[in-house]
Amino acid sequence: MPPATLSLIITAPAPRAGKTMVGCALAFALKVRGMRVGVMKPVALGCAVRDGALAADDGAALIASASSDLALATVSPFRYRAVAPPLEAARSDGAPPPDFAAISAALGEIQSTHDAVIVEDAWRLDAQLDATHDFADLARRHRLALVIVVPADPESFARAAAVIDFARRRELEIRGVIVNAVEPNACAALDRAAASFAAANAVPLLGVVRHKEPLALAIVERLLQPQAH
Repeated sequence: MPPATLSLIITAPAPRAGKTMVGCALAFALKVRGMRVGVMKPVALGCAVRDGALAADDGAALIASASSDLALATVSPFRYRAVAPPLEAARSDGAPPPDFAAISAALGEIQSTHDAVIVEDAWRLDAQLDATHDFADLARRHRLALVIVVPADPESFARAAAVIDFARRRELEIRGVIVNAVEPNACAALDRAAASFAAANAVPLLGVVRHKEPLALAIVERLLQPQAH
């Protein structure tokens, strides 16, 4: 087992769910509790060119939130212009695909030197990194527990149920779901909708994030609670 006492992977049923917002908020909350927080977003998509190189803005935000001294090249080693699943993005850019072995080695080093580790996937949990590995393989190899960020709308709830089913078939630990009101008019009865979704899918509800509100401290406390196995 790695020394990290908390190893999480932030995933979602589709892009633009608020994964980076949740990851940054968790990294900051754990940091202020005195934990050494390691972060990783191994694949960055939709990258703009700045100063002659592809920028990894989400990785940089995670580093800043954790006050980490990890190099951006370690946190986000694979970057693509295309907005597509990682393997497709690499093909679209005419670039090499993500190197699963390199990502795994870097993540193992981060786990060995930090108290908590937060990894953010790209696209979805089942997104292929190369011809034979996806993010679920990374989670399984490094015992990353899933935090599933679910936008508060019926279509996302349906997609999230499929993510939960996929994770269970891959025998991954689901730490819980965070329902995120991405749109200002999302789900008027948000608390009730979130609770119903969690109950229907037999997963812990970590909490609800209302539109543009900060992550509730109760969510962090639930993640820090010891898990029964």
